[in-house]
Amino acid sequence: MTERERLRTQYMEGWYQMDADMLVSAVVPGFEFHDPAEPEIVTRNTLPAYMVRWDDRTRLMGSNNEWLLTDTVRQDSDGVLIDWEYWKLLGTDLEGMALVKTTDEGVCIEKICYMPPR
Repeated sequence: MTERERLRTQYMEGWYQMDADMLVSAVVPGFEFHDPAEPEIVTRNTLPAYMVRWDDRTRLMGSNNEWLLTDTVRQDSDGVLIDWEYWKLLGTDLEGMALVKTTDEGVCIEKICYMPPR
């Protein structure tokens, strides 16, 4: 496993376990998280507070933080690991797509979008 694969796995485990320390330690200092539901880009410094907001919001919708990830496409080229995936937060109507870029220094960026409810 490459360092970028390890850091990407750690990042995902941070989300699954709702562990802000694990999550933050997997991202680069200039990390950006783009969520269209947020008024500003989430940074490494604001990621723990975003995680709390996300968890509070989704639990009100019926989530217990269980995810379904499918249609994952991975490309590892020139030291950058890029993952595209469809995600669904089980117990809610939330679903969408995510793009995550990771280097051997950590996760650099994640951009998510939401699909309209069916």
